Amino acid sequence: MIITPEEREREQALFQSERQKYPYLFDRPPMIDADEVLRDVGIDMAWGMRPMGYLRLMPQDFIVEEIDAQKNIHTADTAPPAGGAVGEGQTTYADLVKIGVSALDAKARLAHLVGVSEHDIGFAGLKDRAALTSQRISIQNLKHPDILGAINEDNFFVKNIRRGKAVVAPGDLWGNRFTIVVRLAMPQAPSAVSDARRTMDEINESGFWNFFYLQRFGTPRLISHRLGRLLARGEYELTVKTFLTHTSPRELPYFMEIRRKLLPIWGDWKAICKEIDAFPYHFHLERSLVRHLADHPTDFSGALATIPDQVTLWLYAYDSSLFNRALSALIKTETVPMALPLASSFSPRDWEPYQEYLHEDGVSLPLHAWRDFPFVRVASRMWPTLQLVELHDVVFHDRFAVFSFSLPKGAYATSYLMNLFTLASGLPVPDGIAADPVDARKLLGAGSLDAVLQRFHTVLKRYRQNAAPAEE
Repeated sequence: MIITPEEREREQALFQSERQKYPYLFDRPPMIDADEVLRDVGIDMAWGMRPMGYLRLMPQDFIVEEIDAQKNIHTADTAPPAGGAVGEGQTTYADLVKIGVSALDAKARLAHLVGVSEHDIGFAGLKDRAALTSQRISIQNLKHPDILGAINEDNFFVKNIRRGKAVVAPGDLWGNRFTIVVRLAMPQAPSAVSDARRTMDEINESGFWNFFYLQRFGTPRLISHRLGRLLARGEYELTVKTFLTHTSPRELPYFMEIRRKLLPIWGDWKAICKEIDAFPYHFHLERSLVRHLADHPTDFSGALATIPDQVTLWLYAYDSSLFNRALSALIKTETVPMALPLASSFSPRDWEPYQEYLHEDGVSLPLHAWRDFPFVRVASRMWPTLQLVELHDVVFHDRFAVFSFSLPKGAYATSYLMNLFTLASGLPVPDGIAADPVDARKLLGAGSLDAVLQRFHTVLKRYRQNAAPAEE
């Protein structure tokens, strides 16, 4: 379902109006990734004392730049105006630079703008929403590649347009380069920075445990693994109901109130549409489900099939929670293999590390969901339990630290950083966190973000106005 810029502007205006009328519905506690939050997604470790590290006050505090299989870095920078596409072939390639929007939403919007199917756009991996990111994309069936250079969206642009053969497929990358500002709470214990540096040195030497971190589980609500578990049980109506009505303390109370209103009218799909239609962007996935159910009132599997990317992510999130649970248990035994299989496999051997957890969850493999949702990729895949980091540079200040490092695919920057800090994000900003603008590249002596931030000035203005970026 395509959301037009006009719909987005109307939603933003309504959001601001409602915030002025009901400010108490837009307050929530700071989102701190405390140990109990991590345990809910299977990360069960004795972390000890760590200083608080606040991420993503502004999206440019978290820069993700894709490193392709040939180790070329696709940078999050502006580029000269595009001319004609270079090269020959039936596929168009480009770099997608985006800010404050998910890869899936950017793909949907781009497909609409250039007149192709979303299935015609390929990319190697998802990139964070609340971040400044760059990644390669491929576009098939694009008749006029030059149209890409004229795209002028608030949240993204494309550059380095060229023609070639084949497509960019999931996993077709080496990894990512990260440039991250970690804002530190004041006052700090005198030993906080020295402890972080010592842990950093240990990780540089031996690596860190390769847990799937919270963004794998659907921020800010953190329910993707629960939805995946329901799908794995074949409980499709309950999956839809949980997605629409479950309230999370990390979600704004305003949206929690809307979700609560849906419970008494469950099954009256037109009434539910009316409740959520005012926010076509925030509830765009929910609207796809409900609009299908309005025409097919009991076809819950068909409704879920209207959002295939999300169904896939939910099932993979459940896989990730199983991996985290198994890895946490193995670490306590001090006997950890170098890799574990993921459970989404037709090989019974790959299911063996998870039998205890599958039994607890009431899940039997192979899943009926794999048959009912054939777009979900099921294959034998090994996942490393320990990950090495290429640390390029780090600068510590009294109020923040700036990191530049690279990780191979399948590793999360936050899984590295959680070894150094108790991570926090979202609004409101915890007490003691400085809100000063930080140009990470200038501090690292690696140029400046000025040009690309000017290109995204409209989006950044919304962030500066405290329009709850995690909820946009």
